[in-house]
Amino acid sequence: MIDKRRLLAAVLAAGVAAAVPGGAALAQAFPEGRVTMVVGFGAGGMTDVTSRILANKLEKLLGTTVIVENKGGAGGTLAIKAVGQMPADGHTLVSLLTDGPFTGAYQERPIDLADWAIIGGYMPQERVLFAAKSAPFDTAQEMMAYAKTTPITMSDGGSFWSARVMEAFAKKHQLQVAVVAQRSGQAASNEVLGGHVTMAETGTGAPAWSAAKSGELKIIATLTPGGLAAFGMPNVPTFEKLGADFVPRMFYGYAVRAATPADRIAKLRAAFKQAVEDPEARAAMTRIDLTPEWIEPKTYEDTLRKVAEEGVRLREYLKK
Repeated sequence: MIDKRRLLAAVLAAGVAAAVPGGAALAQAFPEGRVTMVVGFGAGGMTDVTSRILANKLEKLLGTTVIVENKGGAGGTLAIKAVGQMPADGHTLVSLLTDGPFTGAYQERPIDLADWAIIGGYMPQERVLFAAKSAPFDTAQEMMAYAKTTPITMSDGGSFWSARVMEAFAKKHQLQVAVVAQRSGQAASNEVLGGHVTMAETGTGAPAWSAAKSGELKIIATLTPGGLAAFGMPNVPTFEKLGADFVPRMFYGYAVRAATPADRIAKLRAAFKQAVEDPEARAAMTRIDLTPEWIEPKTYEDTLRKVAEEGVRLREYLKK
């Protein structure tokens, strides 16, 4: 015999779910399927490498498959634009490095940070200028003297910001340096190690960094202001000390669309923070001379806003 009270309750519950937009979906646990981390740089670069380390931890923390998908180009802005067209359901994160807002502002296609919910920052990085072992110079001063009369080619490691800084440095000091764009530190490393360019710019941890430590490449300077004292190289000059008016400041982070439900953003932030602070994840990064560091969403967002202002300033300088 049918229990009329249970039947009535079931009908009422179904009616409530139907009346509330997405009622059935809201009742489901998040995540409901796989999570994708879209990397705005090529495979083998440090954004790719660190994202895969974090994805491994996030799978356990979120209880679902987490995949890394590469969509490199334009300082990470191609990936940001693509994810901006995807559903705001929290299942797709995008790498949002400081390079992104700089590139957008420089190209007069600014990234509106109001469209994004910052998950958090997870790593600062020093950007290093390497030279081929066969290069006819060993120091920054020698490189500058050489480039005043002889053209040099330099591959950038996917950082649009660092490439423009190199151009500004060359302009100020009247150096003949032609920048060759690449999509990752892996690609830039391959170019200089293969003898296709004289110099390459990429970050600590990249293959060029490992090659330099084993004597296969020369370290000329750092573009970023931090220097390499923490890595036992206190005598490597920074661009600031060499008279640069512009320097990049590289930080790594992730974001989701701002329209993502708040509870999902909160869950992603908590899991991401835990992944960054996980001892195994930290050890995997520090083994290759990377420096994992959790940066709170608000602090990281403030940093990104300041970076965009630098993009405008550097564009105006190079256009003069």
